[in-house]
Amino acid sequence: MMTTHRSGRALGAIAAVTAMILASGPARSMVLIDVTQSGGGVDVTASGSLDITGATFDHEQAYTTGIIPGGANWYVALGTTPGMDWYQLTSVSLPYGTSGTYFSSGMTSGDAFSIWGNNGGAPLVGVSTGYTSGTAISASMSLAGQTIAGMTLIPGTYVFTVPNDTITLHIAAVPEPSTWALLALGLAGIGLARHRASRINRRAAA
Repeated sequence: MMTTHRSGRALGAIAAVTAMILASGPARSMVLIDVTQSGGGVDVTASGSLDITGATFDHEQAYTTGIIPGGANWYVALGTTPGMDWYQLTSVSLPYGTSGTYFSSGMTSGDAFSIWGNNGGAPLVGVSTGYTSGTAISASMSLAGQTIAGMTLIPGTYVFTVPNDTITLHIAAVPEPSTWALLALGLAGIGLARHRASRINRRAAA
């Protein structure tokens, strides 16, 4: 009787785990748009793939590359593939910036990809014309001479969705000057410690 009871509990646990796995469905592919500040400007990358199954097609339209941080016409677009198919987003996470200024960039490469406020209309995500769900997306863009603060971008993570997938916009925080100073001091300390250890080892070997 005890063996049967334990077997029943084990089978019940297996069934529960199986049900959880089936309920979770396939992992979402997702596209990550990463915005970071480098020494000479702001760098943007887009990577991943997108499932546009069930997304409402809006229109086909050419695009220009750059960023509009805020306002009704917010915009992030990069890549060099001509033409773009636009699909309606089902939810957006805003604001990721405050200025309505268009910061354009001709320094870009890779696949067409964009998120757009559509000037107050239905917010959109743009992919290369004829894009097939699950196809890899990879693009990069540089905005020379710009800073995250100067562009009024707000560091944080912002999520935009289509029915079966997500686009995540991550704007990296820029360390304060004092943080850089502490980091430099720490690295200098590590270097000095290694130099002293090396000298001691040489003396011991002699």
